[in-house]
Amino acid sequence: MDQATFEGLLADFQQQCSSAHNLPDLTALAGHPDAPVIVLIHGIGGNARHWADPVSIDASSTWLFDMNKQPSSGTQGIGSSPPYDEGSVTSWTTFLHDNGCNVITWSLTHPDDLIQPSVQEAADVLTDLEQRVFVPFAQDVATNGGDVPPLIILCHSRGGLVTRGALKQLGAGGVPHLRKVITLCTPHSGSYMPRLANDYNTALSNNLDLSSLAHNLPGPLRHMIGDHITPIFNELANRVREALLHTFGTLSQGPGFMELDPESDMMRSLVQDEQPLPGVQYYGFAGSRPAFIQFFLCEFGHTVHLLETASPWLVEQIAKIPGIGGNFGGLEELAQGDSAVGLSRSQWPAAFGAPHQVFPVNHMQALVDSPLQNAVLETIRA
Repeated sequence: MDQATFEGLLADFQQQCSSAHNLPDLTALAGHPDAPVIVLIHGIGGNARHWADPVSIDASSTWLFDMNKQPSSGTQGIGSSPPYDEGSVTSWTTFLHDNGCNVITWSLTHPDDLIQPSVQEAADVLTDLEQRVFVPFAQDVATNGGDVPPLIILCHSRGGLVTRGALKQLGAGGVPHLRKVITLCTPHSGSYMPRLANDYNTALSNNLDLSSLAHNLPGPLRHMIGDHITPIFNELANRVREALLHTFGTLSQGPGFMELDPESDMMRSLVQDEQPLPGVQYYGFAGSRPAFIQFFLCEFGHTVHLLETASPWLVEQIAKIPGIGGNFGGLEELAQGDSAVGLSRSQWPAAFGAPHQVFPVNHMQALVDSPLQNAVLETIRA
């Protein structure tokens, strides 16, 4: 199929699907007709800009911070890791399109609600894509020769669960051109972080005394702040509490987040009678860096590192609370995960036979990490 005809198919799909399902920011970026068509499905509480330009979003909405930088000069009191600078990273949309891929994105209309509306929305988009792009493409190939490009779904976080639900609903007959499903930091067997963050916010934080971190301060600085040290560490405690509520990027409260609990009805229903689709390959990529923000004390010209959330020290302190390990899965998300998803829970169910690759990123850094992007591109092209 020639470029102009293919671009026309994608434009028709974008217009008709957007209108039919009220998806105002659905976008279909045309690459090469023989390149994969990649559908991007974002995570809980997110939107299409997480794929297209996450750095441009207010960091209070993404909690995507540059862990390699300190607070800006002039910061007073408790400072934290700053957001990434504009242009310092490449978004997934740009990366994939620059490599010739065709990219389809949209914002789920119920991003932090129960999962089922998003499952239906994804099923609707995939159905329209098959009918408006792949069917006419296959007809052209039957007449003029060539190959139909593969359909690939790339998901971040809960987007992987949305995809699993949609494919379970559609079955193989609903997505005959699907060849690969790739997930990034997806809680395939759930996450305890929404429950832990909620309980920490309401009760558990009272069990921690962060003032013991004062020994990290240089003696002269401790002396200068004197009586102000208690309010400073009270502020730090509040900042840590707020941080743990944002391990998924957005504020992890609400029915959609509670569904991610490994023992929820949604998680049980998802795996019931679920089978991999024939002819489809599944891949999982995970993060192993729980830390996603650092806190500093900025006083009298000094910038002193206080705490990393989540750090081994913080995990150790939380683990000392009676019953914490059994109630929250051993704190795997914070001890050996990406801050939101534990390493073991980021793996596809065994029946899918999915390779599992691990990168030193936190949950939101998966949206901007260059080595991860290159590894996924290799998987797409394989």
